[in-house]
Parts: sequence; C-alpha cells; structure tokens
Amino acid sequence: MWKRGILAIVTTLSIMATGCSDSSSGDQQSPEESAAAHPATDELFVGECGSMTDGDLVSITGVRGLASTSRNSIRCRWDAVDTGAYAMFTWYRGSPIDRERTVASQIGREIGIIDADGHPGFTARGSDASCEAGVESGDGFLHWSLNYAFAVPSHDVCDVVADLARATVENAK
Repeated sequence: MWKRGILAIVTTLSIMATGCSDSSSGDQQSPEESAAAHPATDELFVGECGSMTDGDLVSITGVRGLASTSRNSIRCRWDAVDTGAYAMFTWYRGSPIDRERTVASQIGREIGIIDADGHPGFTARGSDASCEAGVESGDGFLHWSLNYAFAVPSHDVCDVVADLARATVENAK
C-alpha cells in the first residue's frame, strides 16, 4: 500500500516537473516579469542618503546652508533655511524607472536623457527652479529632486541634479 503511495507521489512530481520545464510553448513571461528577471543595469549598493554628505551636497549644488533634515536608508532630505532650497534623495527598489518618467511627463515636466556610468536615466525640469533625475539600478532606480526656491543655481538646475545622480553612482562603486 505504501509503495503505491510513493509511486503516486513520484509520478505526480515527474508530471509537474515536465510541465514546468516544457520549453516548446515559448516564453510565457510578460514584459514586466522579463524585465524584473533581467534588470537592465546592475544593482548598485548605495549607502545612506546616496552616500552623500552635507558637504558633498553643498559643493555640487552651490547652495550654502543645505543641511540634513531627515535621513534613513531609503530617503533623505536637505534644507537650506535661509533660501528655502531643498534636495531630496530616494532609492526606489523594485520599482520601474519608466513609471516615474511617465508621471513626470504627464504633469508637464520637460524630460531629458542622462547616463551615469552606464546607468541610463532621465531628468525632468519643472517650470520653476526645480529638476529631478532618476537613474536605473537593477530593478529599481535612484532619484534626486532639487528645488532652488529663492537660491540662485550655480548653473542649469537639471545639470546640477544630473551631477548629483552621477556622484551617487560613482560613490556606489
């Protein structure tokens, strides 16, 4: 009796294994599943706050007085009290970058294309002195947003935010 039970289990497992390994039916993965299984870029290991210090941020943005107001492993924010300028870093893990780019486009932002050492990305210029940048990291992306408010950018705000993204990728190595 127990031999028939074992035989039935072995037979069932064999059928299940055959069904799972049948390659004649072609690729059944959706594009989202395929992209998740094969990320476009390597996953970066990024330290807290994009591996940026307050000094790094002041140096890249040219905004004096930017200081950390919140920090954790996923999102950090820096504010300059006297000018209202702020910068924010966010690490979106397991979230497609194209969704963020599409949302930015739909709300009327001007989209640009950037590359950070082989990690493709985008910038999204606001109508004010603000811009955001995202770069791919495995199946997610790294995101910077920057708003100068009453501060004066040292150069084009989207160039500055792209520099923040590139510095984050460089620091991740």
